[in-house]
Amino acid sequence: MKRVDLENSVQINDGLTQTSSDSVNLAFDTKYGIMFAVYMPGPQGHYGESRGRISLTYFPASQPHNSKTVTVSSGNTEYVPNIISLGDGKVRVLYEKNSRDNGDHPMCYRDYDYLTDTLSEESIVMLKRDDGSIVGFTESEQFDYLEKNGYHDHRYWATEQIAIGSHTIFKGDDGCHYGAVTSLYSEAILYRSRDNMATLEFFAIYPKPAQYEFDYKFLNGKIYAIYRTDRDEDSISFVSSDDMGKSWTEPVNFKGSIQCRPRLIIYNNHVVMAYNYFNADTGHRPFVQQGRTSLRICYGENKDPHDNIVIADLHSKYGIVNVCLIDIMNDLYLAYSTSVLALEYHNGNTAVRGKDAIRYIKLGDLIPE
Repeated sequence: MKRVDLENSVQINDGLTQTSSDSVNLAFDTKYGIMFAVYMPGPQGHYGESRGRISLTYFPASQPHNSKTVTVSSGNTEYVPNIISLGDGKVRVLYEKNSRDNGDHPMCYRDYDYLTDTLSEESIVMLKRDDGSIVGFTESEQFDYLEKNGYHDHRYWATEQIAIGSHTIFKGDDGCHYGAVTSLYSEAILYRSRDNMATLEFFAIYPKPAQYEFDYKFLNGKIYAIYRTDRDEDSISFVSSDDMGKSWTEPVNFKGSIQCRPRLIIYNNHVVMAYNYFNADTGHRPFVQQGRTSLRICYGENKDPHDNIVIADLHSKYGIVNVCLIDIMNDLYLAYSTSVLALEYHNGNTAVRGKDAIRYIKLGDLIPE
């Protein structure tokens, strides 16, 4: 097991006006060696106040100090961005609109070309229904799909957000992009896209409520998934499916895990999972923050995830929140939000609940010897 202290990581925003209240996702352009990071900037330390802006920072993967930042969107209620590489120096940034308003929340996207420093006009993500009709993808379409498939319990359906950014979009062997869309305490809907996320098709439902975070990948024809529940302790669960989401194993909770954004990738032909866990060395911090300084990365094929090999144990006194992991030629790269002020969060003071800076590090080859 490799122990990593993240103090040598690089801050890729200024940590003040360009802080992140939530979300960071990465994409890599193999032709030019450029890493792209997308996130929501906002006032330092504040929770949820960054909705309304989407930022894109890009840099050579090996030179994160040499970065530039572009404002993708600066409306009123943009939320949870995600990103895919289109190749040739172009990326597609996706985000939700109107997340603070009642009613439908359309998904939108813009394409950025770093060779010409240009942004496309905003477009609406479309949805191909089961009957073949094409409509704009909105919250109503998400809930209609759940209703048609027998999910009628509205207790778990949020009216303020849908989340396309709480997972890592990935490309399957069939050339399609895959991901999940969730809503607070709702079932996760799995989708595919045949046109670079311009149009989505729903194909499966994970049947248990999740805390809007559900990450999954394919390995040898099987789906492996990790997600967050609504509990503070032991809040990260692991499941799998042998039949493309028609049936699922019973979830297994990670002992000592803490609610945050868990991630799952395929690395060295293994399922690799990353999740925060409680660390007794955090001192007298508030309960929910005692797991925000430690991150465990482990293999995940075993039925009981506690039997899996831990390949890295990551620590930072500045916080590790909302991580994103990607694999580039067997080297792992990590981006995450710090939470210096949030680590001292007390008595419901929302002014200090937020995340602070976005940081980035190359973890390298973590294949056990």
